[in-house]
Amino acid sequence: MNPSGVTAVVVSYHPEPEALAQLLVALAPQVQAIVVVDNASPAPPRVPAPARLIRLGRNEGVARAQNLGVQAAFEGDAQFVLLLDQDSLPAPDMVAQLRRALDDASAQGLRVAAAGPLIVDPAGGSEGFVRFRDGRYVAVAPSGAGHWIDCDLLIASGTLIPRAAWHDIGPMDEGLFIDKVDTEWCLRAAWRGWRLIGVPAGRLRHRLGQRQIRVWFGRWRSLALHQPFRYYYIWRNGLLLRRRAHATAAWKRADARQLLSLLLYFGMLAPGRWARLRMMGRGLVDGWRERRGALEP
Repeated sequence: MNPSGVTAVVVSYHPEPEALAQLLVALAPQVQAIVVVDNASPAPPRVPAPARLIRLGRNEGVARAQNLGVQAAFEGDAQFVLLLDQDSLPAPDMVAQLRRALDDASAQGLRVAAAGPLIVDPAGGSEGFVRFRDGRYVAVAPSGAGHWIDCDLLIASGTLIPRAAWHDIGPMDEGLFIDKVDTEWCLRAAWRGWRLIGVPAGRLRHRLGQRQIRVWFGRWRSLALHQPFRYYYIWRNGLLLRRRAHATAAWKRADARQLLSLLLYFGMLAPGRWARLRMMGRGLVDGWRERRGALEP
């Protein structure tokens, strides 16, 4: 498929040079342009031409960086933006598969906000596509039938968004800074009458969390472990989103269950639990106070 019309927006922050280089090489034949937005890494990442580098003077968060990259893309002739994290690696045909699914859905008269690939974590297999069921997040495995399936959430990395959808739904919420930024956008998209689709044939290798750990709770479970500060944003932003008009009851139940699971697994069972518990507590307080933006020192 012709990559014309697609601009990739990559957000970087202290990237591993080799991983970022692999990503840019994998993207080059799949898109017409690449914009890298760097959130004030100490050393500027190497971004070979014709890719464009936008360097921020300070870390302004994932949402702000994504918005700036998308703005740059749509100031040109891009008709789609492809959001990517620095530690992701798309399959050679990922963008073509996402475009094909969007075209198929559009031909059926559907308003699709975004198409996302099947996430493959090198440490834990494929993740499936997320739906809200019975008060929990459920990863729905692809059945092999059809080009795409409906889902309730897409993680930002690997998501292909049409220009019309972005302009109608609006930009990412910069006040969230990091974590649940994509969740908020997906909930807002659904509230405005748009659909989200997962594309099993599109594959993206993406590392979830800083590392994987195994914990025993009824059975052995492999869980993605984040740095402690991330749990501040997960808890705070979860509380902030509960007050939004587009936060559905189904999402609220699923997210409450997830927050309690995080408290149990990472606040009580994982190494470094006290640091994570402190961050969860700060997030709870600041979420209640409706504090937005970056975590204060």
